[in-house]
Amino acid sequence: MFSTDNVSYRKVHFYGNDGVCLFKYFVSPTDPQRIYSWLILSINFTCFIVITVSYVFINVASLDQGKNLSHIQHISKRNRRMQRKISIIIATDFCCWVPFVIICMLHSLSILDATPWYGLFSIVILPSTAS
Repeated sequence: MFSTDNVSYRKVHFYGNDGVCLFKYFVSPTDPQRIYSWLILSINFTCFIVITVSYVFINVASLDQGKNLSHIQHISKRNRRMQRKISIIIATDFCCWVPFVIICMLHSLSILDATPWYGLFSIVILPSTAS
């Protein structure tokens, strides 16, 4: 803490120390943002679950519609393409967010030191779901 003109400041290190401007998810047990980081990770994981369940329902509905309209070739092809795209979206989200949340939790609980993996997650793994 330091004081300037009767205003007190505390250095918090909201972002990581790397050159990537990404919120610091890899927090230590004594880090002041630990609760905030857990909250954001919980929201991300909850969103992943909701999206996955929604896509599964879409896929099931598409399969049911495909069975009823199997005689129409172009609709059947379109449904298969959509199901493939949905499966890819779910798989990339799973491969990105589930390991990320697990690694962040293990780091936060001091079971694993994930600091060297910050660059890999922020540059390669997290952006993979944006494409």
